[in-house]
Amino acid sequence: MAALSVYVSAMLQRDLQHTLGVQQFAVATLVAADIDRDLGHRVSALQSVAAGVTPAMLRDVPALQAHLQERHVFLSLFNSGVIAYQTNGLAVAELPLQTGRLGINYADRDYIIGALQGRPTVGKPHFSKSKGFPEFLISVPIQDSQGQVIGVLTGVTRLNVPNFLDQYIDHAYGDSGAYVLVDAANRQVITATDKSRILEPLPAAGVNPQIDRFMQGYEGFAVRINSRHQSVLSANKMIPTTGWILAVVVPTATAFAPIDALQQRLLLAVLLFTLLAGMLIWWQLRRELRPMFTAVQSLAVLAESNQTVAPLPITRKDEIGKLIGGFNRLLDKLNQREEFLQQIFDTSSVAIFLIDDQGRIHHVNQRMAQMFASTVEQLDGREYVSLLHPLMREAGYKNMMALLYDRIKQSDVERIYCRDDQSEFWGHLTCRSFSDHRHQRRFIVCVINDITPVKRSETDLRIAATAFESQQGTTVTDENGVILRVNRAFTQITGYSAAEVVGKNPRTLASGRHDAAFYQAMWTSIGQTGQWQGEIWNRRKDGEIYPAWLAISAVKDATGQVTNYVATFSDISARKNAEKQINTLAFYDPLTHLPNRRLLLDRLTLGIATVARHQTLGALLYIDLDNFKTLNDTLGFVKGDLLLEAVAQRLQHCIYESDTVARVGGDEFVVMLEDLSDNPAEACRRAESVAEKIRQALNQSYPIGPFEHRSTPSMGVALFGNQAFTSPDEPLKNAELAMFRAKALGRNSICFFDPQMQAEVLARAALEDDLRDALQQQQLVLFYQAQVVGEGRVVGAEALVRWQHPQRGLVSPAEFIPLAEETGLILPLGQWVLETACAQLALWATQPDMADLVLAVNVSAKQFHQSNFVTQVQAALTSSGTNPKRLKLELTESLLVNNVEDVIAKMATLKALGISFSLDDFGTGYSSLSYLKRMPLDQLKIDQGFVRNILSDPNDAAIAKMVVALAESMGLAVIAEGVELAAQKDFLAHLGCHAYQGYFFSRPVPIAEFEVLARTPDQDD
Repeated sequence: MAALSVYVSAMLQRDLQHTLGVQQFAVATLVAADIDRDLGHRVSALQSVAAGVTPAMLRDVPALQAHLQERHVFLSLFNSGVIAYQTNGLAVAELPLQTGRLGINYADRDYIIGALQGRPTVGKPHFSKSKGFPEFLISVPIQDSQGQVIGVLTGVTRLNVPNFLDQYIDHAYGDSGAYVLVDAANRQVITATDKSRILEPLPAAGVNPQIDRFMQGYEGFAVRINSRHQSVLSANKMIPTTGWILAVVVPTATAFAPIDALQQRLLLAVLLFTLLAGMLIWWQLRRELRPMFTAVQSLAVLAESNQTVAPLPITRKDEIGKLIGGFNRLLDKLNQREEFLQQIFDTSSVAIFLIDDQGRIHHVNQRMAQMFASTVEQLDGREYVSLLHPLMREAGYKNMMALLYDRIKQSDVERIYCRDDQSEFWGHLTCRSFSDHRHQRRFIVCVINDITPVKRSETDLRIAATAFESQQGTTVTDENGVILRVNRAFTQITGYSAAEVVGKNPRTLASGRHDAAFYQAMWTSIGQTGQWQGEIWNRRKDGEIYPAWLAISAVKDATGQVTNYVATFSDISARKNAEKQINTLAFYDPLTHLPNRRLLLDRLTLGIATVARHQTLGALLYIDLDNFKTLNDTLGFVKGDLLLEAVAQRLQHCIYESDTVARVGGDEFVVMLEDLSDNPAEACRRAESVAEKIRQALNQSYPIGPFEHRSTPSMGVALFGNQAFTSPDEPLKNAELAMFRAKALGRNSICFFDPQMQAEVLARAALEDDLRDALQQQQLVLFYQAQVVGEGRVVGAEALVRWQHPQRGLVSPAEFIPLAEETGLILPLGQWVLETACAQLALWATQPDMADLVLAVNVSAKQFHQSNFVTQVQAALTSSGTNPKRLKLELTESLLVNNVEDVIAKMATLKALGISFSLDDFGTGYSSLSYLKRMPLDQLKIDQGFVRNILSDPNDAAIAKMVVALAESMGLAVIAEGVELAAQKDFLAHLGCHAYQGYFFSRPVPIAEFEVLARTPDQDD
């Protein structure tokens, strides 16, 4: 009955839809024809006016405007006026004049482009850019007599005010239907009964296939979903002139309302009939099945309790009574099976339990209580996750929820569980989820098997496997030494694969370097202690012999019998090479590969012991290359290294293999000769012969790249074996002292050690220590030697340092100044002299008869080259309050050897303060005149070496004359030092030098004597 009613209503709905659709399409066709006719009428009107426009009118805008003004009928056809355009798209006339389009270029508009191509064109409906209202334009070409397009005439229809389309569109279709005029090409509504939809965009192509079908030109009717997502019955008809589509739409809720009402009445009648029939059937079934219901209720009560289900009473002997009797027999069998299963459940070797949908445990067996060191009662109702190890609870919870929510059906995982006594064990968990008989709750049945022993075995196996596959080669043999197994490291080290050595004896690896006694000792140790380890030489598959560290252990069974041998070994070639390299680095020079100082001292110690035992003499030759630094500075260290290598080779060719050549410093070598002779004179002769041979060899030129370099050696020779030494350093120091003496004698020479040399060295060392003490204990004093002009007028002095030694008395500067230069003590010494001189100048400034004196202070090159020298001078002047113009710094020509630009810059800075400069010992050095003219000097000082023989040596006189002439040409003052005779003074005065310093006027004297001299009336007066 229900199916019939549904079928009938469906057929009625289909027929009604077709009838309504045909009706709507007929209306759409009529209205579309009317709209097309009106559009054609307006095109014809425009063409008629355009035909009266001549080329002259287009050129005469007022005439064209007047022509349009005469056609007021246009205003009834186009509610927004008419516009005339030139061919360039410029609007030149309009009707009415107030449209505001004149003077604007519309050449890019589609209605202008189409008309210029010679055809009437309906433009795309759009919002006016200048006015902001919706409109569409109809344009026709203006042509001359030859048919050439000379302009465009356009009519404008505004859509949001009354227009000719409203007579068709404004009225609703029926009660709720509407008209919609659509621009299919641009997928937009032109106008509609609902004016809010004017120029409303339609869904893009592909969004609504039903709309797409109509936009593609389908004419007819259909039920579709419109752009506002409403179900409508739509009939569409195309307007030929424009390609627009007129749609007549009615909501399906309105169109199909009658059939919906009929369907509801029919379904209500069917429902009432079905309900009445069902009640009759239910009454009859209840009467027949009442005994069965009683039995079911009894079973339900028993099912809700935990009691054993008892047999049901039989009250009838009919079919229902027989059915209950059969059920009782089935129930008895089920009870027996349940008891059997409970026994299996309680005696199982694995833990079995259920988890409910709340995550709690139920139905726990005895094995689970034992496994967790708890009781069945304590575990029942407990949260399952609480049994898990803390690190596994999150994973366990997620797995449990996946089973309960039926995302997975079963699970097979390994977990770590915690017992109540805080101990842990590994369990293998197998789970499966299921629903109860009502499908209302989910449960999980779980089985846990304790796999802790298995896990321990796996761990032991992993450890053993990891150890076996370590970086060390491993070999396992049987009790007879036959190889059973090797690891990957064995193959990597030896080159033999497992297949090549399994079943063979390890003798395959023997190198042949060890004799039978070695192996006998090895196996004896294994037999006695069960193990052996040590270094051994083995052979690889490719024949290479390599060192290895081998450890062999015997494996015994429970009875103490050897069952296997396990050997582990590692290739120690790298360690051996490293040891060799370390030994080389420690005892050999990396450049020349000669023994270094350490190895030389070791060999010298043995050599001293050897010659003492044999009562012979040996010798040390200490060799230093002359001017080696010059080669490094000019050609670079690479060329210097090439020279050192060549020298090493030549030295080795000059001695026997039993002798030693060592490199002990940058350009210093030592040759040790042993067993020369037991006669000192003969030993000296042989040592001198070898030394001369070496000197001749080293004097030969060296090809250094493209250059031929010549180098000479200075050699010191010291014998050993003729006296006792406390250390091997002593004969080496003796040879070094002799080498220094050879350098002092002019280089490229050989000098034998003399005990007097040692005495001089010790004296020099003592003097150095005393000089350090002198700086700290204020043993230094300043003497002053007058500087005079004319006949002896004192204009200043030179400050000269003296050392008042507590034991030696007054020590000459010639003794300690060179030592200070060599040891670096010249820096604190020079600073003290500078500060003391500034203090003395400040004191003189308070005495009118001494205030004009200038004090000269000597500055060493090393002191001047200090980066903070200028700061030191400024600090001395500031702290003492000295007038800088009274301070004169005397510099030597050696200052100009290095970094001349820095020297000139520092002099300029000090010159700016008022300090004057004198160039001391001028003419004895190698100063360049180009540098000299750039230096801010005030004075040149003629060296006393030229003054001493100026009366007897024409060369000295010529040099002095040259210095005076040079000073005069450069605008510098000149002073001569070392003037001891009146004749010398007179000669210098004749040359033009009128400033003097020397014994003729005054020796260097203490401050008190100098002040007396300075206050003596001038002889010039």
